[in-house]
Amino acid sequence: MNDTMLYTQILGLEKPWIVTDVHLDVIKEEIVVKIEYASSSGLCPTCGKECTIHDRRMPRTWRHLDTCQMKTYLTGNLPRINCSEHGVQTISVAWAESHSSFTMLFEAFAIRLLQATVNQSKTASILRVNPHQVSYIMSKAVKRGLERRKKFDLEYLGIDEKSMHKGHTYMTVASDLTSGSVIDVVENRTGEAVNELLTMLKTTHNCAPLKAVSMDMWKAFMNEVNAVFPYADIVHDRFHIAKYLNDAVDKTRISENRELVANSNDSLKRSKFLFLKNEENLTEKQAIRFQVIKESNLKTSRAWLIKENFKSFFKCTFVNEAKSYFSQWYIDVKESGLANMVKVADMLKSHAAGLLNYIKHKISNALAENLNGQIQKIKTIGRGFYAFKNYRNAILFHLGKLDMIPHKV
Repeated sequence: MNDTMLYTQILGLEKPWIVTDVHLDVIKEEIVVKIEYASSSGLCPTCGKECTIHDRRMPRTWRHLDTCQMKTYLTGNLPRINCSEHGVQTISVAWAESHSSFTMLFEAFAIRLLQATVNQSKTASILRVNPHQVSYIMSKAVKRGLERRKKFDLEYLGIDEKSMHKGHTYMTVASDLTSGSVIDVVENRTGEAVNELLTMLKTTHNCAPLKAVSMDMWKAFMNEVNAVFPYADIVHDRFHIAKYLNDAVDKTRISENRELVANSNDSLKRSKFLFLKNEENLTEKQAIRFQVIKESNLKTSRAWLIKENFKSFFKCTFVNEAKSYFSQWYIDVKESGLANMVKVADMLKSHAAGLLNYIKHKISNALAENLNGQIQKIKTIGRGFYAFKNYRNAILFHLGKLDMIPHKV
């Protein structure tokens, strides 16, 4: 079997496409396969009607999967047909999408490889292309995936923020709490940005079944959800609430430790992580020390106990039960006189409706927080993203659960 017949079979070419030449360049480690359209007629890419060939365009080249450990390229002139209804158009080819410089098999392999490595530079090195080409394939894959994404019923939605760069630069992430996928991302966390994101969701998904949206107490999130989805309950995320309470405990610890150290008392010195860790994760030595601190009459110990007591709120089964529990907890916080804890308690009271909605729906941003961790991993491996569109593409590529493989593969 000669080279032209071999590559005809390798490439799966069908008449009237034929392989006319195969050129091997050992120095460049390249194989160039020349192909030709051997017919005077072709199909209109719009209507499928057989038409006469109008002319042949300048040679096109497509990067294909490696053969014999050599980079392999297809090159050939694409004919243009003259359709009586649709005019002069370039015919479609079976091995590549329109305007692409890669075959669909190459793109499919690149997509799967990038999903495995999560690293554009590493993927580019393996494929022996430059990172810009990998970024192009990723961008195209995401576009393809979003175009294929079908409308689905959105029942529970998560809205969360994620820092983009150093300083106060953020993006807003919308996730489907049922499937655990990122639906989309917008730059900033302003009211305008959040409104843009939510309005987009209404056009791309069936939001009529939407029951509740889990979020932080960020005002822009609340205002825009009320405006776009007035029928959906707002549920304040228990993980953000835990963070507010933990921060309040830590502020109490810092202030009290300063006072104690001034009086030569090291009781709270280097105790930060004792209050932040789950008790079951403490070492034996840490657990013994933490037990001593808890049994002392320190402000920090009382603040920690207040924080721990609030966990029982989320275990309530009925809304009235939760109301009663919160009222008593709030009184206890007020009577403690601990300024940092009282501040958080007042904030929670002003958002009581969102807290009680948790009892109704039992949803949180746990999935969203997990996605945030994965987004951070993408950001770290990618060594940051200067352009938001590239960051968005990477997030949707890895976390959007999109169908991105070219369908003809």
